[in-house]
Amino acid sequence: MNIITSEIEKGIANHTQLTSIGSGASKFAWFDLRLAGSLTDPDHILSLLSHLKFDGVIAEEAQLERIPAVLRKVLYVPGTPTAGDIERFNRIAGAVLILEPEAIESGWFKQHRNSIGVTVGTSVSVTDPASLQRAVALTHDVQLLIVEFRDDTKIPLEIVLADAQNTGCAVVMKVKDNIESKVVFGVLECGADGVIFTTDDWNELYALHDVVHANRTRQEQRVETLTVVRTSHIGMGDRACIDLTTYLGLDEGILLGSFSNGGLLACSETHPLPYMPTRPFRVNAGSLHSYVLAPDNQTWYLSDLRAGMEILVVGTNGKARRAAVGRVKIERRPLLYIEAESSDGTRVNTIMQEDWHVRIFGEEGQPLNITNLRPGAKVLGHTMASGRHVGVKVDEFILEQ
Repeated sequence: MNIITSEIEKGIANHTQLTSIGSGASKFAWFDLRLAGSLTDPDHILSLLSHLKFDGVIAEEAQLERIPAVLRKVLYVPGTPTAGDIERFNRIAGAVLILEPEAIESGWFKQHRNSIGVTVGTSVSVTDPASLQRAVALTHDVQLLIVEFRDDTKIPLEIVLADAQNTGCAVVMKVKDNIESKVVFGVLECGADGVIFTTDDWNELYALHDVVHANRTRQEQRVETLTVVRTSHIGMGDRACIDLTTYLGLDEGILLGSFSNGGLLACSETHPLPYMPTRPFRVNAGSLHSYVLAPDNQTWYLSDLRAGMEILVVGTNGKARRAAVGRVKIERRPLLYIEAESSDGTRVNTIMQEDWHVRIFGEEGQPLNITNLRPGAKVLGHTMASGRHVGVKVDEFILEQ
């Protein structure tokens, strides 16, 4: 508990305070404490939620005092609030009030909106077309809408999200687990703004934290200009093509290298070729021993990649995004060794199929056929501190040559 408390205190200054909630805000998760009666130590769970920088907790009014200050307090309000209720709620810093739909639809909220100093939302259980229509209508009246769907289909959520995009209403969905959260955050590309969950399984709690973090974090990767030092034919070897489950843009590729200290930005087959159709989902990557950069500064050997794993797609401007692997196709081909140097003297190399069709990015973001590369050519890549163990950066002596 002391370790957790210490970490909470250190993290308070950097914790994202939810002063506003709306479409386009960071993704978040709320824990429903009302349904967690079986927890043997709810205070420990609340400390862990703070440590993991979850956003808020739904609780009964009597439970609000035990919720740490870094967590938003979410309170369901039955019936129609009185003036005394409003005054009391306004004293709860950063609170969210979830009113019954009838309080919104009757005009009560519109009449008292200016006297309520906290975020107000409502909740709808969608079980049929009529309740779906009600949920959509309410996105025009409140700052936040909690939805729960009877059926597993996410089509009703798409309909609610489409309307909410035009009103600025944040949409929060109750989910069963971290797997459903992944789906909910990806619906209609924009995804729901938040999810609500309850669990007494700590592994599930950490897994959901990872899902929220992945959807909250804007991926960026430093891309720099390197100078080709030499290229050479090194004979036959096994190279991997990576087929992704997404289109790659003309300015997007993946970062590949033989060493953990960096590599080069390989083009996708989105760019037209004279003798074959484009494959806008494919990167003719490199020799199967190569590292490919993945999210959260992790790397994978190309030989380790399997369908369903994630790697990082990187643009020439440094913008990056996660992408799932659809398949990896390994075939024996002639290989070309490419060595390049950064401005600080760091040298990296990448080994790729020796063919004119295979390309990397030049310094202006243009595709360069690797068989045309000569010493002095400027290419895009990246460098970093060396040393990895099972793909994770480690601080230890590692010599790669």
